Amino acid sequence: MRTLHAVNGLFGKDVVVEDTGERRAKVEDVVFDGENRRVVALLVRGGLFGGRDFVRWEEISGLGDVVVVRAGAEFPRLRDDPEIRELHKNSQTITGTAVIHAGEKIGSVSDIFVDDSGAVAGYEVSRGLLSDLKGRRFLPVEQVEAAGKDAILARTAELPPAGEVVR
Repeated sequence: MRTLHAVNGLFGKDVVVEDTGERRAKVEDVVFDGENRRVVALLVRGGLFGGRDFVRWEEISGLGDVVVVRAGAEFPRLRDDPEIRELHKNSQTITGTAVIHAGEKIGSVSDIFVDDSGAVAGYEVSRGLLSDLKGRRFLPVEQVEAAGKDAILARTAELPPAGEVVR
């Protein structure tokens, strides 16, 4: 079973450099490339002047209680990188987006799961408070017909419990 990471779980985590153990920043936001369905960077706040910086996903060497980045990882200013700045500016909130199958709403997105490469692996789906007591569901990206700003169209309504797929 591959390791998946909940995007919402990244917010507020410390970013630590692997060779020094130095805490460089805290995760403030994620930058998605919607066209390629992947996280490309983490927006962070920290450093001497507390400006808005980012670290590219490929600089990450470990994810857990903290985000560990490779020795020598760069933390450029968001304003200085047109590609990342534009992706962030055009990003949309996915949490709360309706999940629809055959014209019926089967839930809403409560989180996004990515693999170690940053690629979206699937979505955690909430079916409402009472149903969530039994556990939220997992919609694998392979079962997504289309994903837009207003809805995610699923190929199936039969979604496994998220706890069985994500650890």
